[in-house]
Amino acid sequence: MSWMVKMARGVRRVNRNFVVCECTGVTAGRIEQAVMEGARSFDDVKETLGVGKQCIKCRDLISLLVESYAEDIEESV
Repeated sequence: MSWMVKMARGVRRVNRNFVVCECTGVTAGRIEQAVMEGARSFDDVKETLGVGKQCIKCRDLISLLVESYAEDIEESV
């Protein structure tokens, strides 16, 4: 099982210090903050934090995180 599949299953338990984009050093916590500030897609996070502009290996994981964090926010409203 790939680390991506494992991560998708446990996306709500991701350590906020986990580096999601190795090219920029952006962590799960920074992505969560971007979602709290209104980001709702990979492209929103890309624009806000500069992720995914080089190798784009992080694209799927960031998309999963954004979706999960956005769901959490919507459920709490």
